[in-house]
Amino acid sequence: MYDAQAVQTLSSCLQRLNEGKGIEPLVAIEGTELPKVINRLKQFDPLKNGLSINEIVHLANALIGEHMSATTIQNWTKREVRDIIGVPHRGKKYSINQAAIIYLLDDLKHLFSLEETRELLTIVFQNPNIDEDDLISPLNFYLVYTQHAETSGPIELTEKRLKRSLERINAYRPETVHVLQLCLYARRVSHLTHEAKQRLHHVLQTT
Repeated sequence: MYDAQAVQTLSSCLQRLNEGKGIEPLVAIEGTELPKVINRLKQFDPLKNGLSINEIVHLANALIGEHMSATTIQNWTKREVRDIIGVPHRGKKYSINQAAIIYLLDDLKHLFSLEETRELLTIVFQNPNIDEDDLISPLNFYLVYTQHAETSGPIELTEKRLKRSLERINAYRPETVHVLQLCLYARRVSHLTHEAKQRLHHVLQTT
């Protein structure tokens, strides 16, 4: 399970790509070579370009160490949750908003079934092929979600903070807060499960 800082970096990269900016400043480490996928996205223009499934997968794997599978994503886009991701917007490539949905699906799959996740996200995104009917854009939703990923107190107490975050981008709706809270619950459960398994492995190896 990747940490909160890692997913914040990933969401910030999507935001910069959506603004037509390079993502090297977020990921460059002195003395190391940038992953190939990041070099390929240097000239990304959100009005002309899209992200292939391989680029979506490689970007996540390069930044957060997640072993996301292109085969899994292809199955999602063809069958399992196609009606929440939508069809490719630019040839065979996906928009930044669609990439954000894919990253959310990958994060939530550890607790919710794909059908449960589809029903949950449909509350805020509705028809994936019509951006205008969304209560909030998938990118903005993902940005708010990752901003609060480090929340350590009771999730039910996050309502005011989530409301303030959404109001800053003129996207506040009570149902959006509820969906965000469920996503944060899922992330916390996944994190605790991962931590418990690590501790179990350590105990078994040292006793």
